Amino acid sequence: MRMLLAVLCLSLPLAGQDGGDPTADLAAFDSWLKDYKSGAIRLLQKGQVVESELNRVRAVISGVAKWNTLTTAKRLFELASLDILPPGSARSSTDRAAFLTEIRIFQVRGLARDAIATMDAREIEDWLLEVVKKRPDKAYGDVASASGAALRILAQRPSERAKKAMLEACGSFKPEVRVHAVNAMSTAPSLALVPHFAGLLRDKEPYVRIAAINGMCRALAPHTDETRHAKVEAKIAQLRDTTIDAIRPVILRDKVWQVRACARENLAILKTKKSIPVLIEALAAELARKKDPWSLDVRLHRTLEGLTGIRMPLGQVQTWQAFWRKEGATFAFAREQPKGKQNGKEAKSSKYEKFFKLELQSNRLLFVIDLSGSMVEPITLKTFGVGTGAGAPEKRTTTKAKLVVEELKKMVMTLKDGDLFNIIVFSDDVRVWRARDDGRPALVKMSDQVRDDLLGGYLDNLQPAGLTNLHGALDCALGFGGRGLHDKYYELGYDTLYVLSDGAPTTGKVTDTEEILRMVREVNSLRRLTINTITFGFLNQVAFLKKLAEQNGGRHIHVD
Repeated sequence: MRMLLAVLCLSLPLAGQDGGDPTADLAAFDSWLKDYKSGAIRLLQKGQVVESELNRVRAVISGVAKWNTLTTAKRLFELASLDILPPGSARSSTDRAAFLTEIRIFQVRGLARDAIATMDAREIEDWLLEVVKKRPDKAYGDVASASGAALRILAQRPSERAKKAMLEACGSFKPEVRVHAVNAMSTAPSLALVPHFAGLLRDKEPYVRIAAINGMCRALAPHTDETRHAKVEAKIAQLRDTTIDAIRPVILRDKVWQVRACARENLAILKTKKSIPVLIEALAAELARKKDPWSLDVRLHRTLEGLTGIRMPLGQVQTWQAFWRKEGATFAFAREQPKGKQNGKEAKSSKYEKFFKLELQSNRLLFVIDLSGSMVEPITLKTFGVGTGAGAPEKRTTTKAKLVVEELKKMVMTLKDGDLFNIIVFSDDVRVWRARDDGRPALVKMSDQVRDDLLGGYLDNLQPAGLTNLHGALDCALGFGGRGLHDKYYELGYDTLYVLSDGAPTTGKVTDTEEILRMVREVNSLRRLTINTITFGFLNQVAFLKKLAEQNGGRHIHVD
């Protein structure tokens, strides 16, 4: 009898919190979804978002979400993990990119995920956890996969139960899945999760260690910032100190440079004087590192300058040690420090020359160069040359592409032997100057032979043509699909990326700029590359590239 009643209950539509019937709202949603899948609904027309259609999407989604049942959540989940092809026989990459941009699938899927995240029925959370645990597939990092969508929804939910269950489940996942799980949990962490993240610092997977450090410090930073809080409460102070103690051996001894770089950045984010002696220790360790030395020492130095407000000569950790012995006990973030001088000495400039007015503080440089057809357009520059009078400007006209080549040639001449360097060129397609077997950029050490190759023909033979496949170029540089998790890039990879372009993406797998920004943020939270952008042309066409730099620790330069 009980089994019969259970079957009858399952066959009936589930009621929401108000005791009504969701049938009408589900019918409206299904009708809209059918039209959406067919391509009959376009949210972007002539480059403009159709607000009426976007409001309709919000209405049908909220109409289903308000019932707060497992049945309605599953229906919305179909949209949250939706992946569709353009209608008809036209299925080229350009057609697909244009279609996905016009239907705004990335935004629509995000709206569905956001709606499910607000549905607080316990059974919904149970089901999402089961989706993640039972189907941890290789497409985990893809928002269109079931497990990827479920993970992102769980990460948005305020429930501590969901977050803790995900972290505990991480131990049983495959490495490539565990990385995405921990990373998702680290995006919106709470103080209660800090001890769980601390336990993951011993994980064999470097990206897990990076995500764990991100999670610990993101949770703590709002509470430890000594520029905002005159006093930190005792429980927070204890948690802060145990966190810094846990990170200390990582920043000093971890074999993977990305992990050490992540620890540096996050100790700075805490904005506490407790971080400073650890950062000084780390600077000493980097300067003493003989195998594969790189520019983390420069970044540590700049971090200490930023935190203390004091300029010091590069490469001399003794000055920082002496400073902290003398000032550490009474140091406070609010005090003023003279700029540009310390102990009567001018602070030295960076190790390297400038590239488009950007100081190069690294010797591991990867350039992503736009050579689409628009880069052949002329550009007029103001220069200050000999014979033009004191300070008098002189105008010079060249093309965007030639200007980029000129700057690259300067870089080639200033980089030292042994510095790492490579170039990714993109238009419709993506080409790597020196590629590995898997197509990713090889780690090319600068030498006279390399300079001859670049200056003797390669750079001068670059010709602009075609559309702008920025997504493809960034995928090659960063590996959106999770490539490179277990390769030598951990120990030898590039740390600084320069992206040069004169416009928004027009072709490739993804052309939606907000989705590209999201993908880069997610992947680079693990990769730890500093991304600088240099743009040409109209600012309204390249504004998102400024965001790309700002969101990834870099600087943006606009040339007009």
